[in-house]
Parts: sequence; structure tokens; C-alpha cells
Amino acid sequence: MQTNDLIKDISFLYELALSVGRSLDKKENCKQFLHTLMSFKNIEFGCVWIKNYNIPYSNVSSGYKAIYSHPIIKLKTVDIDDSLFLDHCFNDRPSFSCILTKEISEQIGFKVKEGGAVTFFQLQNLGFIMLYSSSEKRIWNDIDLTKLRNVVDKFSISIKACLFHEKSIQDLITITETKKLLEKAKKEAEESEKLKSAFLSNISHEIRTPINAIVGFSNLLSDKDIDAELHKGFIEHISNNSEKLLKLINNLIDVSKMETNQLAVSKNEFVLNPVIMDLFKAYTRNSNIKSDVDLRLKLPPNSENISIFSDKNKIIQILDNLIDNAMKFTANGIIEIGYFIENDIDPVFFIKDTGVGICTEKQHTIFEIFRQGENSSTRKFEGSGIGLTLCQKLVHLLDGEIWFDSKIEVGSNFYFKLHDSIKSNLQLLNHSKDSASSENDSSEVKLIDFSNRRVLIAEDVKSNFKYLNAIIELTDAEVIWAKNGADAIDICKSNDSIDLVLMDIRMPEIGGLDAIKQIKEIDSTIPVVVQTAFALNNEKEECLAAGADDFITKPIDPHKLIEILQKFL
Repeated sequence: MQTNDLIKDISFLYELALSVGRSLDKKENCKQFLHTLMSFKNIEFGCVWIKNYNIPYSNVSSGYKAIYSHPIIKLKTVDIDDSLFLDHCFNDRPSFSCILTKEISEQIGFKVKEGGAVTFFQLQNLGFIMLYSSSEKRIWNDIDLTKLRNVVDKFSISIKACLFHEKSIQDLITITETKKLLEKAKKEAEESEKLKSAFLSNISHEIRTPINAIVGFSNLLSDKDIDAELHKGFIEHISNNSEKLLKLINNLIDVSKMETNQLAVSKNEFVLNPVIMDLFKAYTRNSNIKSDVDLRLKLPPNSENISIFSDKNKIIQILDNLIDNAMKFTANGIIEIGYFIENDIDPVFFIKDTGVGICTEKQHTIFEIFRQGENSSTRKFEGSGIGLTLCQKLVHLLDGEIWFDSKIEVGSNFYFKLHDSIKSNLQLLNHSKDSASSENDSSEVKLIDFSNRRVLIAEDVKSNFKYLNAIIELTDAEVIWAKNGADAIDICKSNDSIDLVLMDIRMPEIGGLDAIKQIKEIDSTIPVVVQTAFALNNEKEECLAAGADDFITKPIDPHKLIEILQKFL
């Protein structure tokens, strides 16, 4: 070897050695080393493969992963299986160079199928380096391979250091996150322990208080000299405290059942108003009601025969607990009990009071078990801390939702809604405003048979659709729901048997007016009836101009809708 070549090799090895370990980031370390190596040797591609079990926190224990390659586009995949070819080659020697074959290309996930020279260096027990040149003349001899051995070993050690550094950082992150989770769990456990202690203290008091009254007044009844009025008063005290104790025990049992998913629901159809009125009367007759509290009942008009399909006993239990809650926190003022019908289909029950209210800081925990507005030994208000929790769980069990609004020194309003529980049959017509002719109209509806007709309802509000559907289903017509204007257009395109379209004006994606125009272009004979409140003066004219055939104004009267069906079907 000539002196110039020797100096050149020494310079190259020196530069290559300097490129090793310049960063603890494994990719940057590989980049520095490979780029230096490739620039001196005119190599077109280089890649570092590491065994998966050496990579910190890898989910894979076998095979190799390419942690760095340049250029990356020459790789079909960054993950390859264990290679018998490589194992066999590296058993004999730590490095080798050969012509690229299809077998080798497949083994290492290389895009180039065959041809050119490929060189491999084993990275101790970590993995290997692969170098590629398109010229088969670039196959390295044993001398060239031996020259690089020491530098490659040094590079292996630097990769080990990078992997150890990466593992240390990930360990530190994991330890920090675990510590945070443990601290959070500890806080939650301590909070839970405090709540349970407070609950046990409260429940002990809540159970002992009525038992003490029951036992005490029962003993007093044994006095034969007691006058009749006093005797009656003692019995009333025993009865009231027995009911209070029974209610508390039932709530405890139900909470326990719900925690283990053992509380069954028994839904039946029942008329709603008598249930609310009986509960209201029970409270007004209760001698324990504070004289300064005005208990009021508010029911919707024309609701005498409204029936719902739900679990009557659980609705009573929810209302009972909410009224009890209002009673506890209202020393004087008004408590209002009642319900209203939302969108003509969902009953929304409410219990409103003018009591002490709930502070903003505690409102987000009000439905959590064992929580109370106050837990100190000097608390002003009685209670076990499970009433509102039970209410929320029961409402969810009945496929409903519960919420409240409250303000300190103003009061609290609790609401709960039961979805799709109104029984939508002929009573919808019987309860409409035109009560004078409802019986005749109902009998006429029974005779209407549109079983061979299809009605498309374009309505984005689910409750509005369900209300319209409940009326139309009385005629046995088939109902199709389009949730927006675009859906309505698509349905009309794909279905040539639509007999009537009920179109809402304001919908997402494509509005009602544009939908009418496009439907009429598809089939001008399809009747389109607009359901609207005519909020704007020019809305009616715009609907006519778009091609609407008729209108039905909101709120929609069942009789008017039946008339529309008879007119067009």
C-alpha cells in the first residue's frame, strides 16, 4: 500500500471514529456515523437494524427494527423477522460483503431486488449495519472489513449507550407518571375514606333518630292514663318515623343493588297525573311539613289523560327523594312540584325550591355518593348523603337524564327527563285543543288506512320526528326519516315510491328550500308539505316559490296533520 493511500485510510478511520457517540439520541448518532462512512466509501444506502428485544419498551420480542436508514425510500419496511441467513453468516464472521440476491433482498425488506454489492457489519449482540452500492465492484475484501472492525465496535458501544439513555428517560417518565397516579389514588382513597366515615356517622344518626322516636313513643303508649289526643299524637309520631326509617332502608338497599346491577326495571303504561297528585297530597297531609313552606303543584293544561310507559314506582321514588331534598334545605318559602311536556313527546319533571341553594364549588359533586352540602358535626340539615345519588342512578336506569341549577340564598331547581316515554296513540288526538270533536275525529282516524303509502319526514330534531311519526303511525302509513335536506334528496332519488314529503325549513347541510327545489326536479308530482312557524314574513312566499304544495304551522296540531295526509294521500 502506498503512503498516500495509507494516510487516506488513517484520515478516514480518524474522521469515522470522531463521528461516533456525538449524540445520545440514537437516530442522530446513527446519522453522524453512517453519513461519514457513506461519504468516504461512495455508498448509496446505509441502514442500522436493532433487535427488537434490545429496544426499550418495545412490544415485540423477535425480529429487527430499522432505527435509521438513508435514504429511507429504499426500504419496503422498517420491521423484519429474524433471519436465518444473517444468523448463519454472522456465526462464521462479524462482517461480510457479497452480491445482492433476491433472497437477501427479501430477508432485509430491501426494495432493490438484486444486483450490486451489499456489506454487513454485526453490532455485537445488538443488531447489524447494512451498506449497499449498485456496483458489484464495490464488494469489500477482508482487509477493508477488518479495518472498520474497531470503529464499528465503538459504534456498537455508543448505540448501547443511546438505548440505555432512552430507557433511563422512559423509566424516569414512567416513574413520574406512576408517582402522580399513586398520589392521585392516595388522595382519592383518603377522600373516599373521609366520605365513608362521614356517611357512617350520618347514617348512624339518621337510623338512630327515628328508632329512638319509635321506641320512645311506643313506651309512652303503655301509660293508661294518657289522654286520647296525646295518644293520637304519639301514634302519628311513630307512624311518621317508621315511614322515614323504611324510606332510608329502601334507599340503602337500592343503592347496593344498583352497584351490583341487580336493580330490575318494571315498565308499564300508567296515567301520570294521579301519581303526581297522590304524592303531592301525601306531603300536604304530613304533619312534619314546615308551616312556613308553601307546597305547590303545577301540571300542564289538558294533561288529565296523559299516560307514559315507564316504571311507576321508581318515578315515585325519584320524586320522593327530590321533594325530601327540597324540604330539608327550605326553611321557609315555596316548593313547586310538577312536570311539563317538551316537544310534545318527553315529560320533564321538576322540583323547585326557594331554599339555601348549593354553592358553585360543590355543584359538580352533588350527585356523588356520600356527598352532602356539609359534613361537620354542627351541620344544620339532616340527610344520609345517598338521596341524590340514587335519583341520578334511577333516572339513568329509566333511560333519562337529570340536571339542576342552583344559586346560594335563591334556591335550587332539579329536573329530570324520561326520553320517549309518552304513549303516542289515539290520546294525541283526544288531547288536542279541539276537545269538542275529539271523539268523532278519533273514530275517523281508526278508519283511515294508508298502509300502502310512504311518507318522508325531513326533520333534524329527533323529538320532533318522533312526534310526527307517532301521529302518522295511527294511519299505518310507512314513515321514512331524513335527518337533513341532503338525506331527503338522496332518498327521493333512490326511492320512486315516496307519496308525501313533510319538510322542515331549517336543517343542516342542505336547507328545506333548496331540498324542495331539488326534489321537485327529481319528481314534480311528489307533494311537499312545509312544516314551519313562519317566523319571517317572506318565508311563506319563498316556500311557494321553491315548489311547496302546502303548509302546516308549528306547533303542529294532530288533527291538521291528519287532514294533510287525507288531502294528499
